[in-house]
Amino acid sequence: MNVRDKVRSAAERLAASKPFDQITFAEVARAAGVHWTAVRRHFGDKRGMRKWLQEQQAQHDGSLTDTRTRIMEAAAKTFAQQGYANASLEKVAAAAGLTKGAVYWHFSSKQDLFLAILEKSLHRQLQVLPEQIEQVLKADDPETALSLWLQSQLECLNEGETSAMLFFEFVALSREPEIREKLQAMYGKILDTVGHLLAEMQKKGMIAEGLEPGLIGLMVSALNKGILLEWLIDPARCQLQPMTETMAKALWRGLAPKRRDDEVRHDGRREADPNIRQAGGDV
Repeated sequence: MNVRDKVRSAAERLAASKPFDQITFAEVARAAGVHWTAVRRHFGDKRGMRKWLQEQQAQHDGSLTDTRTRIMEAAAKTFAQQGYANASLEKVAAAAGLTKGAVYWHFSSKQDLFLAILEKSLHRQLQVLPEQIEQVLKADDPETALSLWLQSQLECLNEGETSAMLFFEFVALSREPEIREKLQAMYGKILDTVGHLLAEMQKKGMIAEGLEPGLIGLMVSALNKGILLEWLIDPARCQLQPMTETMAKALWRGLAPKRRDDEVRHDGRREADPNIRQAGGDV
C-alpha cells in the first residue's frame, strides 16, 4: 500500500469513529504510520481534509453529529433559556459538553454564533416554504391543508418555550445593525419567494383577484409571529388545533376566488326550493 492509500485508509477509519471536525492531521498521520506532512500533502490543508472526511461520513450512516452542529444546538437552547445578554460561550461549551476552545475554534464570538443560528433557521424556512404553500393551494381541500400547514409552522409550541423564545431573541437583538440586516435580508427572501408563488397561483385562479400577493404572505407571517407572542403570554388560551383550524377558515375564505353572482343565486334557489332538481339544475 502506497503512502496515499495509507493516509486515505486511516482517515476513513477515523471518520467512522468520530465527527469529521475533531480529526487532526496528527491523528491521521499516527493511524497511517506516516509523518503529518504527508497527510497535508495529500489533502492540501485542514479544510480540504475535513471536507473530504465530511463527505465520507455523509456517504455512510451520517450518525455522527459534528462539533459545529453540537455547539449550535446547545447555543440555541442556551440563548432561548437564558437570553442573549446572559449567555456566554463558556455556558454554551458546558451545555455542549465541550471546552471553550472548541467553541472558539468554530465561532469567533457570541454574536458570530448567534448569527449562524439565525441564518440556519431562516435558510431552512426558505428551502421548504415554497413547496409547502404550493401543496396547500393545490390540495383538494385547501382549507384543511392550510390548517395542517399552520399547525406545522406552530409545532414549536408543543415543544415548550425554547423555539418560541429563541425567535424573540432574534427579534430583540435586531437593534444591533448586523443582526437586523441579516433578519431583513433573510425574511425578505422568504417573503419575496412566497409572494411570487402566490402571484402565480392568483394567475391560475386559485386566489381571488384584487388581493396583493406580497401582502398576503406578510399577513400570514405576521399572524404566525403574533400567535407565538400570545402563546408565551397565556399558553392555556392558545390550543394549537382549534386555533389553526379557525385561522385556516378565516384565511382561506378570504383568499379563495368568489363565485359568480349567478352561481350564488342558483345555489340559493336550490337551498330554498326543494322541488328544484339537483342534476343539471333544471326545474
